[in-house]
Amino acid sequence: MAADRTPRAPHEQYRLTDIPVDDAWVRKHNENLFEVRRLQWSAAILGVVVLAAGVATVVLSGMASWGWIVGAMAALFALGSLAMIVYIPRKMGSMQESYATSELVPAIIADVRPRGLTLLALVDRAVDRRAGSLPALTVRSCEKLEGHDVKVGERVPCVAVVGNRSARSTDNTYHFISPMPVAWATSDKAVLRRVEKEIPTGEWEKLRQNMDRYDEVAALPTNVLDLD
Repeated sequence: MAADRTPRAPHEQYRLTDIPVDDAWVRKHNENLFEVRRLQWSAAILGVVVLAAGVATVVLSGMASWGWIVGAMAALFALGSLAMIVYIPRKMGSMQESYATSELVPAIIADVRPRGLTLLALVDRAVDRRAGSLPALTVRSCEKLEGHDVKVGERVPCVAVVGNRSARSTDNTYHFISPMPVAWATSDKAVLRRVEKEIPTGEWEKLRQNMDRYDEVAALPTNVLDLD
């Protein structure tokens, strides 16, 4: 019987590092956490609106049977939406876990705007690295980046948050990859300098050589561009 080529914990093959996560700093600066909060608020608002619409339907129908049916369906949908408030953060996992199990990757500031900036990162799409590497470029827009000089070309060590892997057994690629700056985990400059040095010089140089391709990457639906 052929052995299973995909390990149970693929991240154990990746370049991991110890990143001390400051919870107070994360709550103030980590935009991944902000996105989770926005999703929770959206789920809460949707649930309340649908539930109110269901109640209104029952009342306006004069307590007719069809009104109760619509109201019951609205209540079930609302409960599902409200349940997402708890499910979303559990699905995403803690920031400590994300930083501990996500690969350390190089990123640079490729564009600076009046109200934000764009990061360009060099990542690997391969799930099981025993089958080889699949280098790629990906981009991420950010609002702020404490701990770094906000200028084009600035090095920004990140971890690659991955997901959305195809269910096909022959597929060995991640379809979703988003760089998450180490600077969103801690304000310790010594940590930022250390993790920057842990990334090979050749990877930083390869990223610099492709810096002018960030518009090309951003134009793709997945924001991921495979490299030859």
